[in-house]
Amino acid sequence: MSDSTAPVATSISVPNSTLAVTTTTNVRKVFGPDTFDSTDALLEARVRSAGLSGGMIRIAAADGVVIHEHTVGDVSGTTALSVASSTKWLTAATLMTFVDRGVIGLDDDISRWLPEFSASDPPITARQLLDHTSGVHDNPCQDNGTPLATCVSTLASSPREFPAGSRFSYGNAPFLVVGRLIEVLGNADFATVVRRQLTGPLGMDNATWPGAPNAANPAFGLRVTVDDYGKFLDMILHQGSANGTQVLSPDAVRQIITDQVSAYDTSHDYSVGITKIPRYGLGCWVDVQDPDRTTVVVSGNGGKGLYPWVDFATQTWGIVGVQDERGAQVAVPASQTVEIEARTAVAR
Repeated sequence: MSDSTAPVATSISVPNSTLAVTTTTNVRKVFGPDTFDSTDALLEARVRSAGLSGGMIRIAAADGVVIHEHTVGDVSGTTALSVASSTKWLTAATLMTFVDRGVIGLDDDISRWLPEFSASDPPITARQLLDHTSGVHDNPCQDNGTPLATCVSTLASSPREFPAGSRFSYGNAPFLVVGRLIEVLGNADFATVVRRQLTGPLGMDNATWPGAPNAANPAFGLRVTVDDYGKFLDMILHQGSANGTQVLSPDAVRQIITDQVSAYDTSHDYSVGITKIPRYGLGCWVDVQDPDRTTVVVSGNGGKGLYPWVDFATQTWGIVGVQDERGAQVAVPASQTVEIEARTAVAR
């Protein structure tokens, strides 16, 4: 993309006059006018080098104030994006609404609800599906609009990649099983249950599931705007609370954001090789831990470049909003570079 056709970039920042709160016990950090210059330059280069029509970054504080936003080209907060594996974080959170209600436990055998898995030995648990240690092998069984239930039946009867609980292997198939489990627990199609349990209470009105009602993809099928995904991140930052409603319990959020695979050698996994993050929670990556192994930064980065994150140290969340079709091995690191610079700028 030549300079003459490069997407136009615009930025907004919170004026300094609005940054200082009036209480004597809590003062908002003031960011200088050039704080995010490097972040914005990296985003512009990321969009230009990929030949994208646009992209954006948004960073917000826990009180809902947007600290910084920079848009390039024709992508804005209301642009619907296919977000690939950033889908998994929402699928995991939806299942956790049933864990909160005591309908299912993370360590329960899923064959109680999905009898097609009754022959699995050892049994497969919900936790193992969510943290990629189930051994359910990837299979393109949902291609060409195959119903989710049919696809999961195929997965159940297919050979396992390894015995459940013995290894970590990032994949999509386990989250297809999670999606079917959500359908059974919720007594409705996947998209309907997600809307009822999660995106509806969060006001994520523009989150859609191509293929619904029968063939929504719970692993990588979500289309969503930055505006709406930000509502989910804000809920995670606030320990499950949103709009005066406890959408998830604080314990459910803790489970989601905690590294679940510390006992496994993840170093040879293909996706770990892409993200350079050896830790995984339930549907999301644990980007940064403190010395006590408490999660500091968690993300739901996806193979088309969307990079949503929550930083508990700075009490902020952010999103690199792009749709990059070049493949995860290129799209994820390109957005991660922007994300790391943005987080660093906030923390300086």
